[in-house]
Amino acid sequence: MPRDVTLLCRGAVEPREVAEALLLHDDSWGVRALDDGPMLQVCRDATHPVITVLGVRRVDSLDEVVRILPGAPTLNVPLWWVDTVTPTGADGESGISAALEAALDLDAVCIVHGD
Repeated sequence: MPRDVTLLCRGAVEPREVAEALLLHDDSWGVRALDDGPMLQVCRDATHPVITVLGVRRVDSLDEVVRILPGAPTLNVPLWWVDTVTPTGADGESGISAALEAALDLDAVCIVHGD
């Protein structure tokens, strides 16, 4: 089962910036756009994605964060909500590790769902 990972960024970010921060985890990884759209997939090679950046949304109300993520820490708004998903298995675990590290570079809180 894929795992959802949410990054709550204190500053404005774009999907490409998030993908670049994820790439810092392993310099052999690459990034590709999915269906020429805004979703970006970070991969260890051509057939093994480790994490997919689904999108970024600005959030202006902390009530919205609390409603969807009741356990999230209190943060100042606006914040930028980044939805990502990782595959199952070792590749997904690598994606989660990358997200946790990227959160430091992006001044974000990383929430791994299902932990």
